[in-house]
Amino acid sequence: MTSNAVQQVQEDMALIARGEEIDLPWRRLRVLLDYGLVEISTPVLLGGPLAGSRTSISWTDEGMRFMGQASQGKDHQRK
Repeated sequence: MTSNAVQQVQEDMALIARGEEIDLPWRRLRVLLDYGLVEISTPVLLGGPLAGSRTSISWTDEGMRFMGQASQGKDHQRK
Protein backbone atom coordinates (compact mmCIF):
# COMPACT_ATOMS: atom_id res chain seq x y z
CA MET A 1 0.00 0.00 0.00
CA THR A 2 1.11 3.55 -0.60
CA SER A 3 1.53 5.82 2.40
CA ASN A 4 -1.70 7.66 1.48
CA ALA A 5 -3.57 4.36 1.28
CA VAL A 6 -2.17 3.24 4.65
CA GLN A 7 -3.33 6.49 6.24
CA GLN A 8 -6.83 6.10 4.76
CA VAL A 9 -7.04 2.48 5.93
CA GLN A 10 -5.97 3.49 9.45
CA GLU A 11 -8.65 6.19 9.53
CA ASP A 12 -11.29 3.74 8.30
CA MET A 13 -10.23 1.14 10.87
CA ALA A 14 -10.54 3.81 13.58
CA LEU A 15 -14.08 4.59 12.35
CA ILE A 16 -15.00 0.94 12.77
CA ALA A 17 -13.43 0.79 16.25
CA ARG A 18 -15.59 3.77 17.28
CA GLY A 19 -18.72 2.22 15.77
CA GLU A 20 -19.01 5.00 13.19
CA GLU A 21 -18.74 2.84 10.06
CA ILE A 22 -22.22 3.76 8.83
CA ASP A 23 -20.75 6.54 6.67
CA LEU A 24 -17.90 4.40 5.33
CA PRO A 25 -18.21 4.20 1.52
CA TRP A 26 -18.45 0.67 0.10
CA ARG A 27 -15.33 1.13 -2.09
CA ARG A 28 -13.22 1.84 1.01
CA LEU A 29 -14.82 -1.00 2.99
CA ARG A 30 -13.94 -3.34 0.11
CA VAL A 31 -10.26 -2.42 0.53
CA LEU A 32 -10.40 -3.44 4.19
CA LEU A 33 -12.13 -6.69 3.27
CA ASP A 34 -9.69 -7.44 0.43
CA TYR A 35 -6.70 -7.05 2.76
CA GLY A 36 -8.39 -9.23 5.40
CA LEU A 37 -8.42 -6.44 7.98
CA VAL A 38 -12.14 -6.62 8.80
CA GLU A 39 -14.97 -9.13 8.62
CA ILE A 40 -18.71 -8.76 8.31
CA SER A 41 -20.90 -10.77 10.68
CA THR A 42 -24.62 -11.15 10.36
CA PRO A 43 -26.88 -11.38 12.23
CA VAL A 44 -25.61 -9.87 15.45
CA LEU A 45 -28.33 -9.71 18.07
CA LEU A 46 -28.50 -6.57 20.19
CA GLY A 47 -30.50 -5.82 23.29
CA GLY A 48 -31.72 -2.68 24.98
CA PRO A 49 -32.87 0.31 22.94
CA LEU A 50 -31.14 -1.09 19.83
CA ALA A 51 -32.82 -4.49 20.14
CA GLY A 52 -32.91 -6.62 17.04
CA SER A 53 -30.46 -8.08 14.59
CA ARG A 54 -27.84 -6.05 12.80
CA THR A 55 -24.86 -6.52 10.55
CA SER A 56 -21.56 -6.03 12.34
CA ILE A 57 -18.14 -5.04 10.98
CA SER A 58 -15.23 -5.99 13.20
CA TRP A 59 -11.45 -6.13 13.04
CA THR A 60 -9.80 -9.46 12.24
CA ASP A 61 -6.57 -10.60 13.92
CA GLU A 62 -4.75 -9.27 10.85
CA GLY A 63 -6.53 -5.94 11.31
CA MET A 64 -5.42 -5.79 14.94
CA ARG A 65 -1.81 -6.44 13.90
CA PHE A 66 -2.07 -3.78 11.20
CA MET A 67 -3.27 -1.25 13.78
CA GLY A 68 -0.47 -2.23 16.17
CA GLN A 69 -2.72 -4.00 18.64
CA ALA A 70 -1.44 -7.55 18.37
CA SER A 71 -3.75 -9.95 20.16
CA GLN A 72 -2.60 -9.18 23.68
CA GLY A 73 -5.72 -10.78 25.12
CA LYS A 74 -4.88 -14.10 23.49
CA ASP A 75 -1.35 -14.00 24.91
CA HIS A 76 -2.76 -13.49 28.39
CA GLN A 77 -5.14 -16.43 27.99
CA ARG A 78 -2.24 -18.79 27.28
CA LYS A 79 -0.41 -17.97 30.53
